[in-house]
Formats: sequence, C-alpha cells, structure tokens
Amino acid sequence: MAAVVQPHERKCAVCTNDFTTPKILPCGHLLCQGCVISLISSKLDAGCPLCTCPIVELKGNSPQSAADVAEALPTDSVMKAIVESAGMMGKDNMCTVCDNLKAEYICMQCFEKMCESCKKIHKKMAVSRSHAVESVSTVTPERLAASRPALCADHGDKQAELFCVDHNLVICQSCSKKHSGCKDVKPLDEKMKSAEKILGSLAEELEKAEENLKQAIWNLCARQQRADATKDENMVIVDSTCDRLQSMVEDCRKEMKNQISHSSSKFEAYLSNVKKDLKKRLGKVTSHKHLVTRATTVRPRPALIHAAQTLTDRVNSLDVNNELEVQPWVDPSPEITKHCDDVVRRITAELQSLELQPTGVEVSRSFNLSCV
Repeated sequence: MAAVVQPHERKCAVCTNDFTTPKILPCGHLLCQGCVISLISSKLDAGCPLCTCPIVELKGNSPQSAADVAEALPTDSVMKAIVESAGMMGKDNMCTVCDNLKAEYICMQCFEKMCESCKKIHKKMAVSRSHAVESVSTVTPERLAASRPALCADHGDKQAELFCVDHNLVICQSCSKKHSGCKDVKPLDEKMKSAEKILGSLAEELEKAEENLKQAIWNLCARQQRADATKDENMVIVDSTCDRLQSMVEDCRKEMKNQISHSSSKFEAYLSNVKKDLKKRLGKVTSHKHLVTRATTVRPRPALIHAAQTLTDRVNSLDVNNELEVQPWVDPSPEITKHCDDVVRRITAELQSLELQPTGVEVSRSFNLSCV
C-alpha cells in the first residue's frame, strides 16, 4: 500500500507553510530553500530545527554564501510534486471549462477538472480518449503526483521517451539528436525500472537498518531496566548490610561501655571501702592523740608514768607506722581495644565476603573497606 503523506508532513518546520522547493538536509528532514537560506544567514552553523543536526558541514576556510549552500542541497522532487498536486486538489472544485459547475472528475494526465458533461466530451476527443479520468473524491495528491507524465526537459509539451545519463535529463525523441554525442542515453522505461529497483534495494536496506536500530534501542532499554532493577537490589543489600554492621557496632558500643562501667564501679566500691577503713583508723589516731595531749598537760604527776606506758601500748596497737597499701586501678583500655579490633575484623570479613558474592548482573556490587 502506497504511503500517504499527511497534511502536516507537507509543511515546513520553519515557515509552517507548504514546502516551496523542499531541500533535503543531511539529517533527512526537509526545509524550504528560502528557510534554509534564512537559517544559515542568521547563523553559519545553524542546525535542523527538528533534530539540531548541522544543516551543512563546514569545510575549510572558504565561506560559502547561504544561497549557494541551500542550492547545493538536493531537492526532494517527490515532495515537491505532492505539494503541487495537493495545491491543485485544494483549489475550488469547479469545472475548468464550465466555470459555474462543480467539478466531479479529474484527468490524471492533463489534470483538468471536469463536470459530468465535460468528462464525456473529454473521453470522446481523440487526443484525450486514452486518458484516465477519475472521481475527485478518490484521487489523492500522491496518486496525482505519480500519474504526472514525464515531459521533455527542452520541450515541456512533449512526452519524454529517453533519459540522458550524462546530463541527467529526460528528453523526447526529437532531442536525441542534440544528445547524440552523449555516452549514455537510455530508454526512459528502462531507466525508470532501474531506478525503481535501486529504490527498492534502498528501502530494504533502510528497513533493515531501522529494525536493527530499533532492536538496539530495545536492547538498551532492557539493559537500563535490568540496571535499574539491580540498583534497587543493591540498595536493599547496602541497607541490610549497613543495618547489620550498625547493629554490630552498637552491640560493641554497649558491651564496651558496660565493661568500662563495671570496671569503674568495682574500683569505686573498693576505694569507698578503703576510705571507710582509713576514716576509722583516723578516728582512732585522733582520739588517742587527744589522750596523749591531755596526759602531757598534767605532768609531772606520778600517774603520768602509768599513763605513758598505757598510751604507748595503745598507740603501738594502732599500727600508725604501717604504710597504706591501695590496689592500683586496672585500666580496661587493652581489653576495650582488643574487643574493638575483633569487631573491626568481623565487619571487614563481612564486607569482604559481600564483595566476593557473584552479582549475576552487569552492575558490580563492590564496597570500599576504607569507609569502615
């Protein structure tokens, strides 16, 4: 089924009007020749307004005029014919002979619009008897453009029968003498069949390339989906691992604090008991000091001799000259450090085992141990 060009596809993206001399840009999009000139005049490296690809590749330092650049771009003769045919179809559907009657038919060769009466006359005339006449309602711009006869480049009113490859022109038989010196002049039908074959091959090649690119894009989308799924899985793994590691760290924190508190509380209790004992000894020493002081205030009474002996025995029983021995505090730091190192080793082993796990996906699940 022939492709149908939609009305919006016949319009230029710059001027938004139907194409006038549509030029094919390197990206494959079409712009009016005048619009190409305007874009390049405003900015030499202007891009296509539809895809931003450069309109022309700058070569060397020899600047070209915008008109020369636009002229050098190939013209889409097919779109030009379709636009012209659409313009013809869009005009008032009045019979070209009977101005006051509505046209119901159109000749596919001479493009005359006709009423019922003019159609009958058209089919009876010898010059147009073989022309295909169809209902206006069934003819599309594409069909009308395809039905256009090939006319001689030099004699616009004569049917072309030959194609000069050297000059890239369609010519009639009478013009063949002018091209007798050309090396390659072929029958037009033969050249058209060759062109159709070439276009068919190009269409197959482009269709295959299109399918390959679509498949490549689909593969990329699938890989993106797998990457997204893997990202979510890795996020869960990171959260689970970090929660587990955080739990290990918190358990280590609690245990170390409990150990420190227990060691400190034990030593504080020991010091408290020692302090109580010292206070008792201090009380005894203080009270015996008062006894000795009072005894010395009443000398030289004979009772002082007896008091001196008694107080000497009592003071000797107090062990006042004994050195005070207090147990040193046992610093738990070595045990704390050892336990912390053990937790670090466990966390490191946990992360290393996680690194060695096969992911089964393209995204690597790796962790940096320096963060521990």
